[in-house]
Order: sequence, then C-alpha cells, then structure tokens
Amino acid sequence: MSHRHIIAILRGITNDEAVPVCTALVEAGITLIEVPLNSPNAIESISRAAKALGDRAEIGAGTVLTEDDVRAVAAAGGTFIVSP
Repeated sequence: MSHRHIIAILRGITNDEAVPVCTALVEAGITLIEVPLNSPNAIESISRAAKALGDRAEIGAGTVLTEDDVRAVAAAGGTFIVSP
C-alpha cells in the first residue's frame, strides 16, 4: 500500500495498545503517528512503537510543553514534536 498523507493522533492510547494499533496504521499506509503526552504513559507508548516500527514509520509526540518533554521523547525514539 502506498503512503498516505495523514497524521494519526492516538489520544488516550495505552502501552499495550500502542504497537498493535501502530502496526495496523502502518499496514494501511499511515506512517506519521503522534502520541499526545497527555495520554497515559505516553513516553512508554512512544518507545514501544518506535522500537517496533521506527524503520517503517515516524513516531512522535503531541501536546509537548517543555524542553524536558522534548528530551524524553527523543530518548524514547520519537522523531517529531507537536506543540500547542
């Protein structure tokens, strides 16, 4: 399937849902995936998704409010930031 110009925003996703949901999105051609930091344990979800799919998708964070947030996302393997 070809790449789709869509950013999936996984608001409220849990750690256990992150990889299966992201895998389904990538298989559907959606390769830009955002986990808002106000989701439960968002950094862990980003880390799991980036490890599993980082070679096939861009995994990043939204609702990023501080420089510490940026550093945590980068350390988790996130590749982009969205800030209000």
